[in-house]
Amino acid sequence: MKATILITEDDPDVRELISGILAGEGHRILSAKNAAEFRALEKERGIDLYLMDLALPDDNGLALAKEIRDRSDAGIIIVSGRTSETDHVLGLEFGADDYVTKPFRPRELVARVNAVLRRRKIGTSHNGNPHGVEGRTVLGFCGWQFDLAARNLRSPEGTDTPLTTAEFELLRALADAPQRVHTRDSLLNNVHGREWAGFDRGIDGLVSRLRKKIEPDPRHPEIIKTIRGVGYIFSATVTKL
Repeated sequence: MKATILITEDDPDVRELISGILAGEGHRILSAKNAAEFRALEKERGIDLYLMDLALPDDNGLALAKEIRDRSDAGIIIVSGRTSETDHVLGLEFGADDYVTKPFRPRELVARVNAVLRRRKIGTSHNGNPHGVEGRTVLGFCGWQFDLAARNLRSPEGTDTPLTTAEFELLRALADAPQRVHTRDSLLNNVHGREWAGFDRGIDGLVSRLRKKIEPDPRHPEIIKTIRGVGYIFSATVTKL
């Protein structure tokens, strides 16, 4: 699963270390030392994954993550020395798929990168679908068609609605078990894995982004409803098409 990865890191030693680790895995590496270089390189097509520090000399890594997420479903991993819960939760809310704390072990970084790339690639080809085309599942709700194998969401009007990796995993977790209360912690585990345990409030921003895509009126949601103090429930009727 080789990918094009853009690394944005102002520390040259850390930038070189990450580049070397991931190039050794066979990935194509682009690197930037600041936001200006990031924006120049980001114009290249086909970037699969972004790794970025939060503290950059000319911008904030969270702002760059939001820029990416507003227009792309590519993977995003924040690599930062900041360890507070606030930074972790903000990373989720701004669209990051994972958050790696410095200092990190090389094999841990590789595993996190592979996990994000794997979640992003699942279902995009026959090889990514363990059941093959014949076993694909399409879920219908409120006129929407949600193709799990193709990772495709089609609106009632027949237009495709792009989903980020995290949005796809969240919608799948909810739609797989409609009419059931999902705690924030359980949803976070489905979307980001057990390493994010303890940052359950970070799921709220992701739910908000998904609502903007599927709810007729996101301010008064009818499909994904909030259960105060607990989590969320997918209230729509779901059928297999």
